[in-house]
Amino acid sequence: MGVGLHGKIIGYLSQTTKGQIAFRFTESYLSMTDRPVLSQAFEDDLSRSYYGKNRSLPSFFANLVPEHGALRNLIEDSLGVSPGDDLALLGAVGRDLPGAVEIVSVDGDDLPVQEDLEVSAYETDHDNILNSDPGLRFSLAGVQMKFSVLREPDRITLPASNQDGEWIVKLGSARFPFTVENEYAMMQWAMSAGFDVPECYLQDASTVSISLKKHTDFGNHVFVIRRYDRHEGLRIHQEDFAQVANLRPQLKYDHIKYEQCGGLVKQLLGCEAYYEFIRRLTFVIASGNADAHLKNWSFLYLNKQQPSLAPMYDQVCTIAWPELSSELALKLAGTKNWFALELERFELLAKRAGADPIKTTQTVQETLIQLVDAWNSSQASTLLPLPHLKRLQDFWGRVPLLRPHAIQMNWPI
Repeated sequence: MGVGLHGKIIGYLSQTTKGQIAFRFTESYLSMTDRPVLSQAFEDDLSRSYYGKNRSLPSFFANLVPEHGALRNLIEDSLGVSPGDDLALLGAVGRDLPGAVEIVSVDGDDLPVQEDLEVSAYETDHDNILNSDPGLRFSLAGVQMKFSVLREPDRITLPASNQDGEWIVKLGSARFPFTVENEYAMMQWAMSAGFDVPECYLQDASTVSISLKKHTDFGNHVFVIRRYDRHEGLRIHQEDFAQVANLRPQLKYDHIKYEQCGGLVKQLLGCEAYYEFIRRLTFVIASGNADAHLKNWSFLYLNKQQPSLAPMYDQVCTIAWPELSSELALKLAGTKNWFALELERFELLAKRAGADPIKTTQTVQETLIQLVDAWNSSQASTLLPLPHLKRLQDFWGRVPLLRPHAIQMNWPI
């Protein structure tokens, strides 16, 4: 399979006789003067082959396909892909992946001399998959039922085979009621506090097309958010922190700590981005989000080479559901326990990340004040379902970092 980036083939995925899947860059990519970055994980050594563990995809590519769950099952069934066949699934959804990467099938006996996606021919056994249900030929990593779509004022539809979806629609869940309302409230809170948040809406479920309605199992609304990796027909490259760290998606929890994430941001993007990371981490805590794992942080390559922090996404107050995890997704200065989070944890985080502890804790304090003001002046508190609001209020009263500010929060209960 050919791996494309910004419309050019830059490498190939192939399977060895022992079943291992390997990735290698093309010589033409290596010789580019203004070479676009595929992943920070490859930058230290572009000349070698990268193998997946056992017979799995190399980590960067494993993070491009949906994780095991309802969404993946739906796509596999729709496209006729055998369950668990990551390589076939990647080939099937490879034309609409996160970022500017594409996967295209090539004849292994006759690799194209011209490495331009628009003029090369790709005729393989995967073509029957690529021609089935074009609307589901996309990949949004994760397990929530969500789709890459087109949005009109009164209608949400799956894109045609020659179109990219520029929006993501997330559907309601019977298992976790009011997920879409919850996420919309958190995103509005973040936006009111000055965070970089994509344009998003809470939309009536009746506006989704018939092809999507069959997947809506609960609720009156859907959550619609603009894809920050698509703009006016162009694809902007991105990678999540699991890809940056060269970790398989199954390892998105535990293997990296928040201080390592902060240190990485500081090293690659500089001090200003590091303090923005601290602001966002403060919001994760303030919003009771126990799912801010490695795949929910990303870099965006606006100029194809230099990374920046992608806008915030997947911000959900997960503590609203008691059955979900009751601890942080990653360790913060030695703990995942919400009720052990004090300002001193951020001092330790800063030291481990090679940053200024005093400015780091000042940033946390300033962000908390901004979040209180934004909460009190925005619609977030009225948008959050009442049971969720009560749990968040209780949470603020129990977390040491938040407790001093809890009395200033307006709780319309």
